[in-house]
Amino acid sequence: DWNRRWARERYLPAIFWHKAGYDNIQVITCEAKNLGIQYLTIWALSTENLKKRESDEIEGIIKLIHHAIKLLPDFQKDGVKLQVIGDISKLPSATQEILVDLQFQTKDNTSIILTTALVYGWQDEIVRATKKIMQSWVDPESLNEIEFRKYLDTSILPPPDLIIRTWWDIRHSWFLLYDSAYSEYYFTDMKWPEFDIDELHKAYSHFNTSQRNFWV
Repeated sequence: DWNRRWARERYLPAIFWHKAGYDNIQVITCEAKNLGIQYLTIWALSTENLKKRESDEIEGIIKLIHHAIKLLPDFQKDGVKLQVIGDISKLPSATQEILVDLQFQTKDNTSIILTTALVYGWQDEIVRATKKIMQSWVDPESLNEIEFRKYLDTSILPPPDLIIRTWWDIRHSWFLLYDSAYSEYYFTDMKWPEFDIDELHKAYSHFNTSQRNFWV
């Protein structure tokens, strides 16, 4: 979070807001893999961002997504499996095709699963899941927490153990709410482009020293 403020403090053009954050994803993913982390989920574009941000900013984000195809050799070399959650049907068709292709090309990689949340918001996810249930004519009496989860975007993921929130915003902002009942939170004063390997290690250490009082 806070890509824009990071860029404004440095008097950088708008595209640098997200380019810096985009570049940091690859760095953090590689280090997460080195730490033995199996799943890493990055929230890249929210449903609210798509509605409220200026068109030139959204166009810049779309261009960065298209640029991700150039990362495929690195994904293959590092064993990164890419997954996408969110309503990508709201993105241009060419962008959707790139995302589908990247997921297909990396589907057999096993070192780390990088999930990117695009056009994602928890409320939107719940609404879309409910529509899927209605369209499937599911008996309401058969629904419970486990069955409902099968219709969520996040059904392809385990519940998150640790959620990292950058720049001290002490709120969840609709991120993975259904699955975060037992998640640990780590708050840092770093903006996302500044979030480096040392801070990742601090977050990882914070999680490892947490006492998690629940049954799984």
